[in-house]
Amino acid sequence: MSTNAIIAMVVAIVLIPVIAFLGFAFIKPYDVPEFIEVDSSESAFLIPLEGDTSNQAAFHSVKFLEEKKIATKRVQITHRWQQTGYLPSTGKWVGTVRLVKVDRRPITREWTKSPKTGTSPKDEAVAAESKDSINFTMGLSCTAHIPEESASVFLYSYPSRSLADMMDTEVRARIHQVIAEEAGKYVVFELPTKKNDIMKTVREDVVPLFKKKGIEITTLAMVGGLTFDNVDIQRSIDDAARASQLKVAAEAKRAAQEIENKTLLLAADGKAAASKREVQGRIEVELLRVESDAKIRIREAEGQAEAIRKVADAKAYEALKASEQPETYLRLRMIEAEMARWKQWDGRYPQYVVQMGNAPSVSAVHMPPLPLEAIKAARVEK
Repeated sequence: MSTNAIIAMVVAIVLIPVIAFLGFAFIKPYDVPEFIEVDSSESAFLIPLEGDTSNQAAFHSVKFLEEKKIATKRVQITHRWQQTGYLPSTGKWVGTVRLVKVDRRPITREWTKSPKTGTSPKDEAVAAESKDSINFTMGLSCTAHIPEESASVFLYSYPSRSLADMMDTEVRARIHQVIAEEAGKYVVFELPTKKNDIMKTVREDVVPLFKKKGIEITTLAMVGGLTFDNVDIQRSIDDAARASQLKVAAEAKRAAQEIENKTLLLAADGKAAASKREVQGRIEVELLRVESDAKIRIREAEGQAEAIRKVADAKAYEALKASEQPETYLRLRMIEAEMARWKQWDGRYPQYVVQMGNAPSVSAVHMPPLPLEAIKAARVEK
């Protein structure tokens, strides 16, 4: 190996550690970009962690948070180098802003006694006491969410809490308080009839209270009714409820029977009315037929009377004319008779002529002899 090669090897062995030491001592680590994504059901607030300390008094205000709300769905957290030692590389990258997200998705809680029906397997039913110091429990169902426009109000009211946490703590505690206050106004046997009024009072108190804090409660209802700790009292109330249900059922059955009776009566009345209308229709048809026949007969009688009147008028006119001109009338009648005889003539001339009067006349009667065979044939035909 040559001398130059040996020298180069020695220099490399010495310089490499020195260069590595200087790099670690004077070169800062790489600033890795940091990104945070915001879901569509979340509202994000980009809060500065450093700045003018004179504005710190207004840091925790709804207006400040509203101004820091962002609409982007991917946010980069900016960093700055924080020196922690004498050497330039001794330090770390720290964020200058903090992204705070508020989950606005609806949350439902079932606070019941049974582990099979509630959100939690624990007994979370709300306990209260009546006016006469009888303990009871009741299950509750509550659903709430955070509106988009109220996200800054919620973050200001509960900076480090989620909606689920607030439902299980402050919201439930407030509901419990109002139920206990309202239940203490009634004795034990009044509670089953006043439970709707109690829940109405609870909603009127709780819903507007938490709306001011950014939580909108959409559902708040009782689950499973009232359950009394004293078994005898519970049995008495159950018996009373059962009797009330039987009474209601009997009343409903009676009302149904009345409706059925009215229906049958209406049906009978309808059949009677239909029969009556049918009989009336038949009578009206018969009356119309009789009236029509009567009108036809009247018209026929009037026609016959008119014909008789016309015949009588013609006879009277004929008699009048005959009295005025008897000879002319007689000759007209004779001519009519002669025309009738000519119409009945069979084309054979008579063998005998009977003349009436001394002079020949058109009124002469021709009497032809009848053969004997004709007389016999006429008798046979007769």
